[in-house]
Amino acid sequence: MVTNLLPISFVAAILAIVAMAQNFSPKIGPTKPHERSNPITYDITAQLVFTPPFGTKVAHVWIVKPPDDDGQKLLEFETEPKPTLEAPDPIYGNQLVYFRFDEPDGAQVIRYRLKMRTWELRWNIDPSKVTAYREAAMTEWLRNESHIVTDDPRVRALARKIVNGSTEPFERVRRILEFIMDAMNYSHGECSLKASALHALTKRVGHCSDYHGFATALLRSAGIPSRVTYGITPLKRRSPSHCKLEVFLPPYGWVPFDLSETDKLLEQIMKSKLPADAKERKRKEILSWLFSGFRDNTWYRVTVGTDFPVVPSIAPKPPVIRTAYIVCDDKVLPDPDPQNPNKMEFAWQLVWEAKPDNPVTYPWSLWIKP
Repeated sequence: MVTNLLPISFVAAILAIVAMAQNFSPKIGPTKPHERSNPITYDITAQLVFTPPFGTKVAHVWIVKPPDDDGQKLLEFETEPKPTLEAPDPIYGNQLVYFRFDEPDGAQVIRYRLKMRTWELRWNIDPSKVTAYREAAMTEWLRNESHIVTDDPRVRALARKIVNGSTEPFERVRRILEFIMDAMNYSHGECSLKASALHALTKRVGHCSDYHGFATALLRSAGIPSRVTYGITPLKRRSPSHCKLEVFLPPYGWVPFDLSETDKLLEQIMKSKLPADAKERKRKEILSWLFSGFRDNTWYRVTVGTDFPVVPSIAPKPPVIRTAYIVCDDKVLPDPDPQNPNKMEFAWQLVWEAKPDNPVTYPWSLWIKP
C-alpha cells in the first residue's frame, strides 16, 4: 500500500524546508558553453524494483527529477504511483521525488517515464584565458564532506605536491586531473559507489565516482571549486548511471571532465598494437580533446554535488544518489552495481530502456577506430 497523505504538521515542516532551499541559491557563476549542437531526444521508460526486508513497516524511496540546463531540457516526466512529495534538497536544489510505502509486502515497483533532449556542448577552452577563482560565496563547492574529504592531511599534502608551486589556474587543474588518470585503475570489482576520495587515495582503484570524488577532494584542497555530478547515459549498458567531474573555470563557468571514461580509453590505446609514436600522438590528441571542454549528448545530468540531505529529512544523507536512494525503516538498502562481476545479489534494480530519435554514437568509442 502506498500512502500519499502526510500529517499537517509534517507538511508544514516540509514547506519550511522548501522555502529554505528556495532562499538558499548557491552562487555557481556563469555557465556559457561556446557551442551547442547535435540535439538528441530520448524517450525513456524505467521500472525501479526493490524488495523491502521482511516485516518492514515503512519504505522510503527517493529518485531525482533531472533539471534543465544549457545541455539538456526535460520535456516530460511522470511516475506511477504518483509521488508522495516533490521538493528540492536544501543545499543544491536537486529536485527530489519521494515515495512512501506503508507496510510493503514483497517486491515493490515504481514506474517512470521521461523524455529528455540533450545537446553536445563545447567550450573550446583557451588555457591562457582561464582566470583565478575570485568569488567569495561558493563555499558549498569547496567544503569538506564525509567522502570528499578536503581536510585530511594526506589529501592536502598530495594536492600541494601535484600542483608543485604552479600559479597558473588552468595548469593547476590540468596537473591534478592528469595525476588522477595516471594514478587510478578502473574497476567495478573494487569501487566504493560513494565518490570516496579516501577509497581512491588508499587503493588507487575504483569506478567513475571514485575518480571524480578523488579529483574533487584534491581540487578543493587546492582552492578550486569543483563537484561531482551524477547523471544517466541513455545507451544500452548494464547500469545507466554515470558521473562526471565539473570544475569552475572563470570565465567559462562550470566545465565537465570525464576522467574515468578518458582513462579507460587511454588504457585501450596503450594496449593496442599501434606503434609507440602513434600511441603517444593519440594520447596527446585525446588529452587535448578532454581539456578543451566537452559534454556529450549521450549523457544528461540528474544531480549536482554530493552529501546533501534528503527531503523529507527522515534518513541519513546519501553520499550520492545514482538512480535511487531506498531506506526501509532505519535500514539503507545497498546500492547495486550490475557491472561488478563479484556482486550476485541486489537489494534493488532498475529495468531500463531508452529510445533516441536519431542514431547516436558514444564519443569515446570514436577514438578506438583505426
